[in-house]
Amino acid sequence: MIKKITLLAFLIMTNNIIFGQNNYSSKTPISIGSIEESVFLHCNTTTFLCGETLLFKLYSLNPTQKTFSTISKVGYVELLDADNKSILKQKILLKNGTGKGDFFIASKLKTGTYKLIAYTNWTLNKFENGIYKTDIFIINPFDGTLLEENIRNKSVEVKSSKDFHSIKTNETIKQDNNPISLKTNKAKYATREKVSLTINSNLNEPVKGNFSVSVRKTDSLPTPTPANSTTFLSSSLHKKNSVHNGKRILPEFRGEIVSGKIIAKENTKELKGKTVALSIPGKYFAFKLAKTDEQGNFNFILDEHPLASNAVVQVMEKDRNEYSIVLNETIENHFGALPFSNQLHLDAKNKKDIENRSVANQIENNYYKNKKDSLASIQKTAPFFYPLQKEYVLDDYTRFPTLKETIIEVLNEVYYKKEKDTYSIHIKDYSAQGDAYDEALVMVDGLLIQNLNELFEYDMQNIYKVSFVNQGYVYGPKVFNGIINFVTKKNDYETKTSGDFIKSLTIERPQPIKKYYTPDYSNKDSERIPDFRYQLFWLPEATLTEKETPLDFYTSDVKGQYQISIEGFTDKGNAVSIKEFITVE
Repeated sequence: MIKKITLLAFLIMTNNIIFGQNNYSSKTPISIGSIEESVFLHCNTTTFLCGETLLFKLYSLNPTQKTFSTISKVGYVELLDADNKSILKQKILLKNGTGKGDFFIASKLKTGTYKLIAYTNWTLNKFENGIYKTDIFIINPFDGTLLEENIRNKSVEVKSSKDFHSIKTNETIKQDNNPISLKTNKAKYATREKVSLTINSNLNEPVKGNFSVSVRKTDSLPTPTPANSTTFLSSSLHKKNSVHNGKRILPEFRGEIVSGKIIAKENTKELKGKTVALSIPGKYFAFKLAKTDEQGNFNFILDEHPLASNAVVQVMEKDRNEYSIVLNETIENHFGALPFSNQLHLDAKNKKDIENRSVANQIENNYYKNKKDSLASIQKTAPFFYPLQKEYVLDDYTRFPTLKETIIEVLNEVYYKKEKDTYSIHIKDYSAQGDAYDEALVMVDGLLIQNLNELFEYDMQNIYKVSFVNQGYVYGPKVFNGIINFVTKKNDYETKTSGDFIKSLTIERPQPIKKYYTPDYSNKDSERIPDFRYQLFWLPEATLTEKETPLDFYTSDVKGQYQISIEGFTDKGNAVSIKEFITVE
């Protein structure tokens, strides 16, 4: 203890200490009295064939103030089957109250009615009232037996209701007092012809806000009717955050939360104030520290990047073997059983549309490589100790097979000790005239290594470089006497350490941002590729900055009627919901 105090005093006196930023508190204060949040989902349709993609835009709003919500930074979208079991789930990053994503409808799903829901951790405090939900019909054209049971030889009339309809030809749906309107340069188009769509402000100024645009073919298949932006906004005003005596779910207002607790194997062991570390190893790694509270609880707030999902959590104490880690499970079905208001009924008149749509879908999927959506470039995040590190790229020196030899022959600022078969690594600081530091923080690809013996048995031919900081470094609740990070050639190091104090886990990370494919027939590169798109255009992030906003896309080889749907909200809290139609001949 005296040695640690002396070291810290020395570092402070010499000003030779670096402070890194890391939120390590397990308690984050938040005022919950007047914070309201509701979620709305705009999806490209509500009836799908297996092999198609469900596209969605998630809006997080403060319905009281009629603004985009800044509370939650993470939203959730799930697809539930008829037994209310979650079969698909996406975690969505929310920026300025909006996010986007998609689900591929796999062929393993059966024909029937499903439920699409959206929520944030914060809205779950309203129970079912905090969840956006709409029925989804899925038709599996590859399951012939089940499909024939639904398609009757004798036509069955389907009664329409407010939640169920088939789109009528030339049906135009406009909400009153829309601040924007849309027009196309024509009403009818040829195949593979350019469509010029213009969104106009109905005011004397540009309408600022956030909107999503979908252009999709209509057919005879029954389609559940979801709420639009206007009806959602009016209904959500009456759904306040519930106040109850149960445990309130905290909002993810700074990012994703990974939480858990440590348990002492002996009841006499203190739980409070223990350091727990989380590593998301890789080329662009994350490293977080947290302190436990009186009950041993800890929380980590994850950064947006990296989006890697493999993580390791471990107790970072000398007596770590005296503790075990229990991670909190993901919130599952906090809302109970949700009712299904619609049932899918197909009749003989739907059969032709199902066949045509299935054939078009299979052709499109066969040419997937030519029509792939593009992912946003990988965010290159710097290590938390950047730009203080020095580096040794080992190929620039004579290679040695062991860490011992590499330290002695290459890493001038590093040395090791061995006491009772246990290795430790230390750092020299020549600016401080000698061995100013004790044992350092040691990582491989950003993964915390506490038992250094495994490194002295590791083949150094797999190491690309060694980065180190030969200064004292304060990071969260810890003072490190330097930092060493070994970087492997494939960024794939796996620790051999095991025990109750260390847990490997897979974190469900947000879906990466995509730019959705749309062809450009102004050049001839794609003219020989079949185009059987039913979804002509999907723009989840339409921001309007001028009185007129032009959008262009091309029709496909599929003739028929297409619905243009725009949903969203203005910065002044007005809902926008517009539906128009064009025809491809």
